[in-house]
Amino acid sequence: MGNIVTLISYLTAKEGFKFVFTGPAPECIKCRFNYVCNGKLKVGQIYEVVKVYGIRNKCPINEFVETVEVREASIEVAVNRKVAVNDMIISYNRMKCDLSRCSNYSRCVPQLIVRPVKLKILKVLGNVDCPKKLELSNALVKIVEVL
Repeated sequence: MGNIVTLISYLTAKEGFKFVFTGPAPECIKCRFNYVCNGKLKVGQIYEVVKVYGIRNKCPINEFVETVEVREASIEVAVNRKVAVNDMIISYNRMKCDLSRCSNYSRCVPQLIVRPVKLKILKVLGNVDCPKKLELSNALVKIVEVL
């Protein structure tokens, strides 16, 4: 899929910023910018800002929105070592882990994945040293389907 032009809060309109699209707010439905803001984005998908155009418009929710170009983003997650194979597509749910101070926590419980998804493993990055002795690998992944 190619890049998408959309509108996001001026506070987060910075190249490299990643976000998950959770859907339009009720106030968006009657807004004249609804299609541009929300029409091409997929709920549950992770996007990365790749270009900021510097065009601002008033927004009833975010004060101002800024015109940006986004693409579907890849992120690093920890996956079961048995399915950690380049180009494999897997079903994925965030793990439940109570070791929030662990150096792997952000990959084991990625905040940008908010619901079950299918992921494509773009690149296996190596094994995880898990304090719970789970057999995990770090992988660079991209969402291919939100379930």
